[in-house]
Amino acid sequence: DVPTKGHETVWDAPGMQRIKIPYGGVSPEQLEVLADCAEEYSDAILHITTRQDVQLHFVHIEDTPDMMRRLAAVGITTREACGNSVRNITACPLAGVCTTEAFDVSPYASALMRFLLGHPDVQDFGRKFKPAFSGCEQEACGLVQLHDAGYVARIQNGKRGFKVVVGGGLGTVPYQAKTLSEFTPEEELLPQTQAVARVFARLGEKKNRNRARIKFLVAKLGIDEFKRLVEEERAKVPHDPRHTAFLADMPHTQGDPARKPAPVAKLDGSPDFQEFVRTNVLDQRQDGYAVVTLNLPLGDLTSEQTRALADIARTWAGDNIRTTVEQNIVLRFVPKGDLPAVYEALRAAGLAAPGAQTIVDVTSCPGTDTCKLGIAASRGLGGELRKQLAEKSASLDEAVKGLHVKVSGCVNSCGQHHVADIGFY
Repeated sequence: DVPTKGHETVWDAPGMQRIKIPYGGVSPEQLEVLADCAEEYSDAILHITTRQDVQLHFVHIEDTPDMMRRLAAVGITTREACGNSVRNITACPLAGVCTTEAFDVSPYASALMRFLLGHPDVQDFGRKFKPAFSGCEQEACGLVQLHDAGYVARIQNGKRGFKVVVGGGLGTVPYQAKTLSEFTPEEELLPQTQAVARVFARLGEKKNRNRARIKFLVAKLGIDEFKRLVEEERAKVPHDPRHTAFLADMPHTQGDPARKPAPVAKLDGSPDFQEFVRTNVLDQRQDGYAVVTLNLPLGDLTSEQTRALADIARTWAGDNIRTTVEQNIVLRFVPKGDLPAVYEALRAAGLAAPGAQTIVDVTSCPGTDTCKLGIAASRGLGGELRKQLAEKSASLDEAVKGLHVKVSGCVNSCGQHHVADIGFY
């Protein structure tokens, strides 16, 4: 039996370990170590979150030092994945392969994460700070408008940069982010964010946690005054060679394809395969390659499935795995001609559920199963909705199939219920 994370769990280990996965990028080797850690320290289940992290539940506190060392050995950190800190820096999972992006934002997300991790200017926040990157304006994959800081890739007069927004957030009081800058050149990305952090650390609420996010500070001051303070602070930020060092040595985030491209005119196969291709496969910018989405039930996969996925990626995709804010995983650089073989391998691992990005692909926070703040079993509702909708999916109207359902177990909206077509909290 697959162990569960519900009220019937029989052992006592009250900890949850959140593991930072910047921009959702993870390699086959890292997946295998995550699978080992889940099996040895948790209940052999990896949970993908709505901010591209991995969470392991039921972890004993005395096991965490060993686990953190093992993760660090493959370049994964748990540092500042929780607490009043800069949380995981998320990005569109299609960054680098998307047909509509201005440019690949992943190296910038990676550079910002490395720069801010443990930085003295981000240690004195009253609450958490969540950044996000998007490669284009027209698609909402990055959800930048709902973040404390959002960066949208732009090219102006042949130069790379970002539209920068601040003060977004969901929680109990949703705010849409306001524009801080229509165009911040790439070399100003890190120092400008440092200036924002310094203003937030200095002026943000410290006593009342309910009002301590940056969205309340931006709303209180107004965006014009906030912008003025950031510009003033930017002038005081001391020169740091790290501000631009990454531009000369861009972090290698794209990975290399495992196989040569294999274009195909038409993909034939069983009705199940055809449905999988229709809902879970996208053409990518690079000719002959496709992106394959794994529709994970409530963001969960077992250690065994994770190892199978690492093997599949090594064989057909390469170092190009990304987690998504829909709690799914995408394989990139899959040669189109290999899709039938990839589908069969995923099916054998129990990872070939169709319906990604449809009404069946329900998003849910952990809720009362493991969260101390949860007051409702969001996973229970999410799982039941998924089961019943999947049974009816063939007969659903196309308009209904395209709807998104998200469930939060309390008012804090970790399930992002505000941005669903149908949201429960």
